[in-house]
Amino acid sequence: MYQWYGANEKPSFRTYHRVLAQQETSDYHLLELLILNAFQDTVYQGQYEVRCTNDGLSLDLLSKLTPDMLSSLAGFELRTEENGWLLPLGLSSGDSIPQAYSHVTGFSKGEKVLEIDLAIGPVHILDQENLSTPAGGFPCVAMAYELWVTQLVRKRFRLRDWFAPSIGVIRREVFDRQGRFFGYCELVEFFGG
Repeated sequence: MYQWYGANEKPSFRTYHRVLAQQETSDYHLLELLILNAFQDTVYQGQYEVRCTNDGLSLDLLSKLTPDMLSSLAGFELRTEENGWLLPLGLSSGDSIPQAYSHVTGFSKGEKVLEIDLAIGPVHILDQENLSTPAGGFPCVAMAYELWVTQLVRKRFRLRDWFAPSIGVIRREVFDRQGRFFGYCELVEFFGG
């Protein structure tokens, strides 16, 4: 479970990520994502894909969107066309990961009602760090990147993630395109499997 905080440092959203049962014929896992606002109302419920490969971890770009971005997509059936974003094994400080792109189409009652283009990267690996959150202390890889979200207008965000192998993102900080602090999230509870 992640707690999100706005630029004012006040709690804004809680996100819950739960691994669903893997299909026998697939090489990916579906994760269910539930987002609650500060009043504990459900503002989004959806799924995204994660693939564990010999090369690393491949993520659906929907997993990079912030809760307020995803809450605006509530009620739509989302279909993603992408190759996924690959987080390779064995990253070191100074490495970079190339850009990844995704096209998301939203449907309501079978009718296409929205299209969104997502782009991430390049991702720059900053350093290996130990990070403590309410969920515990974790050895992490710190990384910085830009996220571009295009619907009618293009919005650019700068993100910094701390990623712990075998767990995922431990902390994420979000800034707007001018570098102003937008908010952050951190892992507050973790149930390993």
